Amino acid sequence: MRPLEHIGINAAFLRPRMGGIGTYVRRLVPEMAALRPDLDFTVYVGPSGVPILSEAGLAEAGVRVRAHRRLDVPLARAAAEMMLLGPLARRDGADLVHSVAMTGPLGRALPHVVTIPDVTWMRQPESVGRLTGWTWRTFVPRVARRADRVIALSRHGADDVVHYLGVRRERVDVIPLGADLEPRARPAEEAELRARLDLGPGPLVLAVAANRPNKNPVRLIEAMPGVARAVPGAVLVMAGAPGPQDAELRALVESLGVAARFPGHVDDADLEGLYAAAGCLALPSLHEGFGLPILEAMSRGLPVVCADTSVLPEVAGDAAAYFDPRDPRDISRALVEVLSDDALAARLAAAGRERARGFSWPAAAEATIAAYERAWAARGGDAPA
Repeated sequence: MRPLEHIGINAAFLRPRMGGIGTYVRRLVPEMAALRPDLDFTVYVGPSGVPILSEAGLAEAGVRVRAHRRLDVPLARAAAEMMLLGPLARRDGADLVHSVAMTGPLGRALPHVVTIPDVTWMRQPESVGRLTGWTWRTFVPRVARRADRVIALSRHGADDVVHYLGVRRERVDVIPLGADLEPRARPAEEAELRARLDLGPGPLVLAVAANRPNKNPVRLIEAMPGVARAVPGAVLVMAGAPGPQDAELRALVESLGVAARFPGHVDDADLEGLYAAAGCLALPSLHEGFGLPILEAMSRGLPVVCADTSVLPEVAGDAAAYFDPRDPRDISRALVEVLSDDALAARLAAAGRERARGFSWPAAAEATIAAYERAWAARGGDAPA
């Protein structure tokens, strides 16, 4: 059996201003290249993904980036992933393809590993657009069942892959994401950031998430009147990509008379500044694939207050304060406790830093390569002719 030599990474989904799954590619691939210099890596993206990978330092890591225009066409991208990407990678000499975001080659010309970050789009269909939801419901189960290995980001996610997608449990590898223990950029200066975003001088409740239904922003906003009564001057900051609920959320803020700001997607310097200035991170999601903002906040010493559902307790462990995400009063209670109790906040901050150290990108890289090796060995160490 000849050794595995060349990995093709299907990152066709990659676009500017993406959240956790974009971080997954930017951090995982360079770590794998550093861990295994004997392996060649080629990342396949649409043209709009090239600058993102350039900023991630893939060229310095010896990783090739190959752009194909059909991977940038919204309606044709999924079809290109399923029909074009496999033959393209095979012509480039790849031994195996890793699709990092659910869709990928349907054919079996090369061993295939696919990451399924979550199945929120099945559990809560309104969380994605109609066309995207139809595409994923139609093709992702087929891709997952035909793949040689499926990567889930948590035990909770693995259970969902088995239950909703019909994948046998023995073909699923659980590989958590890593934590960036150092800031990604120099934090924006707090006084300037507060003035520019109109945050005022009071305590900040920071939510880092796109405004989608599964992120549960309505209940978080409904919790803020109770927070404001107990913690005068508290402001909710919802930093994340705009979503279909934006107009509804702004109307709800106005009707409740609470202080909330919607800066949208923020750059690394502003995000680091918000992590440094906030009193706590709030993550009220009903369903998550992993919840990377939990680790980002913990590694920076920011207390985490999050939902007691889905994967979040698996990630946060005993280093977070929990609430029932369907009950605004319980959300308010947990936020007030952390914002009002300095000893509790300090305990959570210390526990969070320790918790974050247990999640590393080198460990994720090592486990991912092990999944590749399992897929390669299952095919006998060679791609079919």
